[in-house]
Amino acid sequence: KAYMKKIDLRNTVLINAALNEAILDDSNLSNAILRYAKFRKASLRNVKFQGADLEGAILKDAEMQNANFSGANLTSAGLSNGKLKNAVLIKANLSNANLSNANLRNAFVNQADLSSAFLVLANLSDANLENADLSGANLIKANLSNANLSGADLSGITATNLTGCPSSLPNGWVCDNNSLIQQ
Repeated sequence: KAYMKKIDLRNTVLINAALNEAILDDSNLSNAILRYAKFRKASLRNVKFQGADLEGAILKDAEMQNANFSGANLTSAGLSNGKLKNAVLIKANLSNANLSNANLRNAFVNQADLSSAFLVLANLSDANLENADLSGANLIKANLSNANLSGADLSGITATNLTGCPSSLPNGWVCDNNSLIQQ
């Protein structure tokens, strides 16, 4: 178990790195290349991942509250059970990512690419997903209570048996009977 709080790893290359259960709180990994890195159960609170390449990375069960993933590449990343409360994912690429049962409460996911993402049972309550691409995403049983989905691309979305409805949706969409429906 690595203990590296407040470490500066900007622009480093750590492909396939095994950082399971590492404590990296308050560290800077901006623009780092972390493809296929393993961060299972890692503590990544307040970490800066802006512009980082985390394609295929495993962040299952990781603590990522208040982390900043703006502009990061998280394509096909595994974030199931991840704790991303108040995280910033503005313009992040999360296409094909697994966010099942992840806690994204109050997260900033504006303009992010969540196309074909797996968000079953995810908590997106109070999250800002304005202008996000959710095309083809699976949100079965997700909590969208008070989430902002205005301007989001919901084409091909599966969103049934929701825990709660968003506060705003794109034009032509409604939340009826705990499901998102295009009118």
